[in-house]
Amino acid sequence: DELRYAVCAMDTLMTFDQIAFSRLAEAEMAGKRAILSNSAKFQHEERFNRIKRALGVDPKSYLGESNDPDNPDYQERRKASQRFVGKILSRVS
Repeated sequence: DELRYAVCAMDTLMTFDQIAFSRLAEAEMAGKRAILSNSAKFQHEERFNRIKRALGVDPKSYLGESNDPDNPDYQERRKASQRFVGKILSRVS
């Protein structure tokens, strides 16, 4: 069970990284000046701090109740997301 929560926590961390890299790339492609959260240095430091915080607690605590895969509200949000993505993919295919 702990492994399942660890994988969920790692997925959360990777999602934060993906969002940060996308924002950095979009800003760079748009020729915007790097400021605060759009700065590679800031994102590098923030990534380190996110991982440090995640390693400081057990994976279930890091996720919190609202992101616990056993929480019925989480399960409903996930099902709704899957239906939404399914509709989009059916239109694209």
